[in-house]
Amino acid sequence: MESSTAAITAFWREFADTEAALHAMPLRERVEEGNVLLERHLEGLALEMSGGDGDAVVDMIVTAHGSIECFPLLMQVVAAAPRLQHHTLRAFRERTQQPDFPIGMDGFELSTSEVLIACSQDDGQAALEIRFGREIPQDFQDHARNMAFIMIDHVLGEYDFAVKVGAVDFVDESADPDAEWTPLSLLPPVFDRYWSETLGRTGDFPSGEHVWGGMTLAFGGSDDEDAGEPQDTALVMVNRSANPVAMRADLAYALTLDIPVGDRDELQVAQDLHDQAATLLELSQLGILAYTMTRSGRRKAVYYVGDEQLAKQALAPLLLRDEAASLETTTSFDPAWSGYFEFAIH
Repeated sequence: MESSTAAITAFWREFADTEAALHAMPLRERVEEGNVLLERHLEGLALEMSGGDGDAVVDMIVTAHGSIECFPLLMQVVAAAPRLQHHTLRAFRERTQQPDFPIGMDGFELSTSEVLIACSQDDGQAALEIRFGREIPQDFQDHARNMAFIMIDHVLGEYDFAVKVGAVDFVDESADPDAEWTPLSLLPPVFDRYWSETLGRTGDFPSGEHVWGGMTLAFGGSDDEDAGEPQDTALVMVNRSANPVAMRADLAYALTLDIPVGDRDELQVAQDLHDQAATLLELSQLGILAYTMTRSGRRKAVYYVGDEQLAKQALAPLLLRDEAASLETTTSFDPAWSGYFEFAIH
């Protein structure tokens, strides 16, 4: 089984070699053949194209159909693309420029203006309540719900729908009598305003002294069989000032620096190391320190970064120091900042 890097290289080599032949095909056939090439090397992704059959250059989108687990691969594919003669390339299905549209399924038609949305908070994400502004025949209830999901994906865009939206519930009436209902066709500016003004996600990198909150968590000792065992406690410090940049698309990776701390002196060394790493990343806005946890003789700091390799290059002088010899470094893809909001909402 070839690695993802090798598979990506092989796909683009084959696509570039056949691009002229693809360009000679009608657009529909070109999309089909392009996806045959893609599926030969990579799973979970698809190509979409927009334009006319005679266009010298058409717009090509790489999509994962909202599957977050495939997003890292998708971004690697786009980043590795060669210069193409007949195709411009974008990652993710973007928001439609015409959000007022109908779609049909098995003889049933529904318009975005007939789908009503109310926004609320779901931990760090936005929750959506959905109801329909018209009577939906019983036989088409499932169709209508499936169509609403497809519409939201097109109206909000693939990345925002997958990452920024949490719970999605279909309701007859909202549990909140003050809920503001917006037709899906008018949702983008309302959603963006809710994201920035209500949730505070302005996207602006914080400046000055950051505001931190702390909490102590207890693990174990609650069950009868553990009654005689001491509780395992953790001290968590959360950077409240990181909230404005939470879930920014260029800060999707959680970089963890984990170091053992056997006594107070080692704890101070670890804290200094973690703070210096934060300074190196935040000065160049490569990342931000989101939270720290001290538990079971270890202190870990979690930073959200956009490019793992660039972040590690920025931290290289620090990681080569003697006090970093026992440091463990891990990276995970967490575009919804689930690790951060596990603690930030408290």
